Amino acid sequence: MDLELIVTVSAIVAAVAVTGWIVAIERREPVPGEPRLFPTTPVLFLAIVVIVVALAHLVTLVTGSPHTGRFG
Repeated sequence: MDLELIVTVSAIVAAVAVTGWIVAIERREPVPGEPRLFPTTPVLFLAIVVIVVALAHLVTLVTGSPHTGRFG
């Protein structure tokens, strides 16, 4: 396997794991009177962006042609 493919798949797996962890934190019942000290929403947003970008990169690795976009 190509090293770039391994790194891309690893990034997808890690981002999905972080997304699952953050969703589990969000679903927990908050303790009354104690604020959450960890900002979960920005981390969740960043993990989802990493998943989307890595999936787009994975498509380019599998097909062999670079993604040119709508106007390419």
